[in-house]
Amino acid sequence: MSVSQEKTLAIFGIGGCCKAVLHQALAAGNKVNVLVRTPSKLSDIAAQYPNNLHIVQGDISSVSAIKQALISDGQVVDMILSGIGMAMKMKGLGFTSEQPNVCEDTARNILTALDELDKDGAIKSKLGGPRLVLISSTGISTKVRDIPIAMMPLYHWMLKIPHEDKMKMEKLVCASGRKWVLVRPSWLLDGKAKGIASVRVGVDNPNDGQIGKNVVGYAIDREDVGNWIFKECFEGSGEEWEGKIVTLTY
Repeated sequence: MSVSQEKTLAIFGIGGCCKAVLHQALAAGNKVNVLVRTPSKLSDIAAQYPNNLHIVQGDISSVSAIKQALISDGQVVDMILSGIGMAMKMKGLGFTSEQPNVCEDTARNILTALDELDKDGAIKSKLGGPRLVLISSTGISTKVRDIPIAMMPLYHWMLKIPHEDKMKMEKLVCASGRKWVLVRPSWLLDGKAKGIASVRVGVDNPNDGQIGKNVVGYAIDREDVGNWIFKECFEGSGEEWEGKIVTLTY
């Protein structure tokens, strides 16, 4: 890949979806910054890509650490990917967490970091600023049903607390004035990827008041979610998806 084609990426949350994006971005010759609390978790891939992978040790609660991860070669990165999710535990007949607002707080901290970098004349941002891609969830749409009826008790009752967090995250991003894409995958699996040709895509523009293209599905593999994000939002121009909520399922 030539220097002119090289892009930069910051990743928060290194679960299966984001890890697929990480591997593909590095293999294609791009530079990637990753914020992690335990850098040793990425020691193998860091050894493989010593010049392209930059690991920032820190926590998503630290705006200072986030700012470090957002800068590559003196500029704000081209794209920001967050796959931060709630560490859930059972409470009664539903799920809760010690961090019930982790997705909302993550979005707010990233936006705050960007605002602070915008005010810093020493840090340059490319035209239009970075694209934010945040991984959300199906089952929270206020316009259409995007989950099978059989899964509604799980999504609307047992997952009420984590889904409220995702909704607050989405609201912050939609009102940010930034370039963004919200990705709502259906139930995430750790199986064998089928390839993005098998991925069905629903699209909604929350700002136009219209019902977009709807898809309903049970599940999708994490790797295929990552593959789609890499191809459509990072490797490609991504303009088709900006300002939209994208549903991914098989």
